[in-house]
Amino acid sequence: MGFAVIAATNAGRLLVGLLVVIGATSCATAGEEGAASAIPTPRIAADFTLPLDAYDLSAADRKIVDRARFMMLADCTRTFGVELKPPPPSPGRTERHGNADYLAWLGDLQVEKYGYAGPPARLVENFTRYSVTDEQAILIEGKRRKFNGKTVPAGGCMGRTEALLDQGAPELLGGKAAGVRVEQDLFVLADDAADGAYKDARIREAERVWSDCMKDAGFDYPDTLAARGDPRWAYNAATDQLPKPRTPTEIATASADAACRMATNYSGARQAAYRDSQQRIIAKNQARLDRIKVINQAQIKNARKFLAGELAVTW
Repeated sequence: MGFAVIAATNAGRLLVGLLVVIGATSCATAGEEGAASAIPTPRIAADFTLPLDAYDLSAADRKIVDRARFMMLADCTRTFGVELKPPPPSPGRTERHGNADYLAWLGDLQVEKYGYAGPPARLVENFTRYSVTDEQAILIEGKRRKFNGKTVPAGGCMGRTEALLDQGAPELLGGKAAGVRVEQDLFVLADDAADGAYKDARIREAERVWSDCMKDAGFDYPDTLAARGDPRWAYNAATDQLPKPRTPTEIATASADAACRMATNYSGARQAAYRDSQQRIIAKNQARLDRIKVINQAQIKNARKFLAGELAVTW
């Protein structure tokens, strides 16, 4: 209760400081992007939209494509006498809106109850990560022309699977084969945009204003990474598989952190920086991104057909 009062009384002063630097940054970039530097005010996970979203599949559609891809691979390897078993459901991270996680938002982690760890992860199916034997890798990657007396598809089972998922895309791409895992290609561009965003003055100022808010609440951290990465509760290579008990100190720190991020519009500043950086990446890679979008649409269409038994496959 005491913290809530502190955050409320300081929010006005802190937001004024943040808006001052926003104005300065806007002047510096006016010739480059004009009004693009306006700061959004996200309040829920769905507010965290970014320009590259327009070229990606939704999380639900991505799961459909991943499931179809695995089932195709398993069907192909089975043809050659090799069984590719699906990974068992496993506890994963709490499912979040991708951009909210990307922009370090704490709003859906229930930090007042679970601290920085968030709610306990539930069992989920994951068809993007599975182990393969050396024998399976040879077949999946097409390292041999023959396997168990049969001709291996060009590019192996993976190459043939991608060709099946990409059906229809080459015609839309002027006859050029798709031939790329588009989620990986899109990830590379998003990573490039993140590198650019890290250099944005708005993020540095947002960290400073957030730090002031935390000090007013009785917590001394130079930036958000230091708070979440406090060795008293952060995971590291040695403890990654050992769940740490949540402590009152962590709960108090995480609660103050979340409140300060909201009071200072910290996540809005990050979203603006990433948005503007992604727009620059899009401008430089428009043709590449248009190609990714075409392939994505072909893959979700073919994945749905395959899962419905309407797409004939041959190996």
